[in-house]
Amino acid sequence: LGPVRLRRTVAAADRLARADGIAAPRIGVCGLNPHAGEGGLLGDEERDLIDPALERLRADFPGVSSCQPADTLFARALRGEFDAIVALYHDQ
Repeated sequence: LGPVRLRRTVAAADRLARADGIAAPRIGVCGLNPHAGEGGLLGDEERDLIDPALERLRADFPGVSSCQPADTLFARALRGEFDAIVALYHDQ
C-alpha cells in the first residue's frame, strides 16, 4: 500500500462515479485494519499513513473520506452517503 496506488484507486473510483453521472463523487474509504485501526489500538496504518495521504488527495478529490470502519461504511453507502467505495481493508 503506497500513496501512488491509493491515488490511482481513488482516481478510478472518481472516474467510475463520474461515468455514472455523478458530478461531485463522494468516495468512502474503508480502513485497512478492523474498525479503521481504532486510533492506533488495532493498527496504526490509518493514522500514520493512509489518512495523511487521503488528506493530500482531497485537493484533487474533495469528496474522499478519511478511513472508515468497513462494517458501517457499506451500510452508509447503501443509505446514499457515498457514491463509491474504496475497500483496502484487512478481509479482502
